[in-house]
Amino acid sequence: MGSNTVPSISDSNNNNNNNASFKRTRGHVVFRLLCHASRIGAFIGKAGTVIKSLQQLTDSKIRIDDSPVDCPERVIAVIVKLDGEVDGDFTKPQEALLKVFERILDVAAESEGTSDFGDRVVSCRLLVNAGQAGSVIGKGGKVVEKIRIDTGCRIRVLSEKLPACTKPTDEIIEVK
Repeated sequence: MGSNTVPSISDSNNNNNNNASFKRTRGHVVFRLLCHASRIGAFIGKAGTVIKSLQQLTDSKIRIDDSPVDCPERVIAVIVKLDGEVDGDFTKPQEALLKVFERILDVAAESEGTSDFGDRVVSCRLLVNAGQAGSVIGKGGKVVEKIRIDTGCRIRVLSEKLPACTKPTDEIIEVK
């Protein structure tokens, strides 16, 4: 492996048949979101049209990782070049993550026969390496508390009973 690359998204020691076949170079941000398997087809779109459009719109690569057959969840990996530019209020990686999550919400609304979620609480579940979860919590929970005060979001870090599509080193950050 050259000095310009880091391990692929797919971990060869992973037991969950996660076979994403791409590598990323340094200077890229990778977000991994959980999405119910029943919604992946609509997320991708007919012949991949929706996912291709999202990739073009956000200048990102979006991959759906393989999951064990009995797993009700799939992992959506969003890979975006980190260039430091801010477009409006968000960086390009943040914008890409938001667009992908908006699509997940749109698909969920369509599957429930509604146009939107109105005032209902929705959640986003991000996968992170267990070593990174502490940074989200902060010392004594101060970071999570500040986020809750600033945004009204509730954040939980889940490390038990994770779906089979996750890696052994993963934890879930759930944002509601």
